Amino acid sequence: MTRTTQALVVGFLGAVLLRLSLGDGYLRYVTGWMKWPLVATGVVLLGLTVWMLLRPASGEHDGEDGDDHDAHDHKVPAMTWLAIVPGVIVFVASPPSLGAYLAERRADDPVAAAPDAEILPLPASDGPVDVEVAEFMWRAGVEDGATIKDRDVRLTGFVSTDENGNWYVTRIAIACCAADASASRVRVEDYDEAPERDSWVAVTGRWVEGTAPGGKSETAIEAASVEPREAPANTYQ
Repeated sequence: MTRTTQALVVGFLGAVLLRLSLGDGYLRYVTGWMKWPLVATGVVLLGLTVWMLLRPASGEHDGEDGDDHDAHDHKVPAMTWLAIVPGVIVFVASPPSLGAYLAERRADDPVAAAPDAEILPLPASDGPVDVEVAEFMWRAGVEDGATIKDRDVRLTGFVSTDENGNWYVTRIAIACCAADASASRVRVEDYDEAPERDSWVAVTGRWVEGTAPGGKSETAIEAASVEPREAPANTYQ
C-alpha cells in the first residue's frame, strides 16, 4: 500500500464517520452526546487526507538517493486494508440496533438499582402515564411498589421472549456505546397473543402487585391494551 492509498483509506473512514454522525446511524452504536465529537473526528480525518495527498514527498528534492529513500519509507503494511472493513460493513450491511437477541441472553444479568434520589409519585392524570421500562422496574422495587400501585401506566419498547413462552416489553440502555449495553424488561400478562419478536409496542396496564426485580417473580404488567409503535430514531435509553 502506498502513501496515496493510505490517505484514501483515512479519507474513507472520515467519510463513514460523517455519514453516520450527520444522520441517525450513529445512534445504533453510541449515545446521542457523541454526535459532535464524531463529526469533528470525521472532519479531522478528511483534512488529514488532503494534507497527506498534497504534501511533498520527503525526498522530492534530494536526488535519486532521496527518491529511493522516500519510496521505501512510504510503503505501508498491507494489513492497513483491514481498517476499511468496519466502514464497508456500515455501508453495505448497516447492522441494526441491539434488540431481542441481546436482551434474551442477558435476562439473568443483575438489574440496575434504583437511583439514590427519592422517587416521586407519578403525576396525576385521567389516562395512563408514560413510564420508562427501567423506571417502572425501579418503582416496583421501592416501597412495595407504592408509587405505581393501582395506576394506569404505558410502557413502550420492543418485544422479547423467553423459553417458557412469556413475552416482555423491553428496552436497552447504554452508558457510552453498544459494548456496555444492559437490558430492562417487564413481563406482559393477560395478553395471550405475543406480537412479533423485535417489533415495537406500547403496553397499557397496571403493575402486578408483588412482582419486582430480584424477587420471586420478575416485574410484570397486567395488560389492558397493546398497540404497535414505530421504532424511535434512538432505540436506547
